[in-house]
Amino acid sequence: MFISILIPVYKEPRLLEDIIEKILKNSYEEKEILVAIDGETNLEIEKVVNKYRDRIVIHYNGIRQGKVNSLNLLTEFAHGDVLLFLDNDVELPNDENFLSNLSKEIIKYDIVELPKEAIVSNLFSKIISYDFLTGAVLCFIVSKSFKANLFLIGAAFAIKKQTFEELGKFSKVINEDWDLMLKAFSLRKRYSFPINLKVKTITPKNLDEWIEQRNRWILGVRFWWKQVAKNIKQYIKGLPIVFNIILFSSAPLIVGLIIKEFNLFSKFIPTLIILTQHLSINLGISSFIYFLSLAIILLQGLGPFLVSLFISSITFFVFSKVLKFRFNLGEYLIYSLFYFPLLALFYCLYFILGKVIVKPTLDWKVD
Repeated sequence: MFISILIPVYKEPRLLEDIIEKILKNSYEEKEILVAIDGETNLEIEKVVNKYRDRIVIHYNGIRQGKVNSLNLLTEFAHGDVLLFLDNDVELPNDENFLSNLSKEIIKYDIVELPKEAIVSNLFSKIISYDFLTGAVLCFIVSKSFKANLFLIGAAFAIKKQTFEELGKFSKVINEDWDLMLKAFSLRKRYSFPINLKVKTITPKNLDEWIEQRNRWILGVRFWWKQVAKNIKQYIKGLPIVFNIILFSSAPLIVGLIIKEFNLFSKFIPTLIILTQHLSINLGISSFIYFLSLAIILLQGLGPFLVSLFISSITFFVFSKVLKFRFNLGEYLIYSLFYFPLLALFYCLYFILGKVIVKPTLDWKVD
């Protein structure tokens, strides 16, 4: 099975050289590397690609076209049966059998998403790395249970070329990856999230980078929910349990309220609340009820809250071992007690005032 690796580059090569080096050293022979340089090139980019000019395919757009147009165009030059899309801020593992393992996985599935762990460089990036862990946990659970998904983090994933063309390639939207996954779900394409193919990705190192990234994410989630709403019957009919996980992740809050009315509040309800909120926050559906959830937990006293936090910590620690992600208890407590409430507040304010106060840069996504 021939694999085409497609890498978009804009302004700076970031980890491009590392990606190319590892792919070329990989023992899998049926492969090719295609790089799309969007907009004008520069000395930094040319310094990298000149080293490999005779071993890779380089496409110069000449003018700014955006990520979606660049990748769709690049696929026309790809000869592979499988397309492996890699953003140039992705760090591949030092595994000479990486592509071989991917080829074995993609035979059984239409889409293979590579789990993404955050590359950390300072305390800020260490704290937000748990967003990536919680997202990976959700994808892992859904993929193992149903072999399908409704969302996809497109920084690193493989798809059969025939499937990609059947889905109409990437749409010209801000979250082209999630949109592609919705189309794949509607056609019942099989999805995998193999932990042995984990990669790493660069994360924001400061608040400005984080805000810019989250602005794009929230806009993307908004569009995604609109698409889901348009075809809600189809998604519910096709995979009701997955849809329940996404749409009704706040159900423990309702159960907790009912139990509280009968003075039967269990310490396990706060635990379920914390777990589901952590898993669903980046889907943009739990921000508004997070503070209500927290209030209900604290109304039971400090004991239930500490028990909930303890069980939540143990849960994500176990998943970090399963997924082979880094985990530090102190960092996770900071994430849960301080960062996560601020993240929920940020999402709340965005949905209320976003169109007024936020103007994210979108040209990297769509032209």
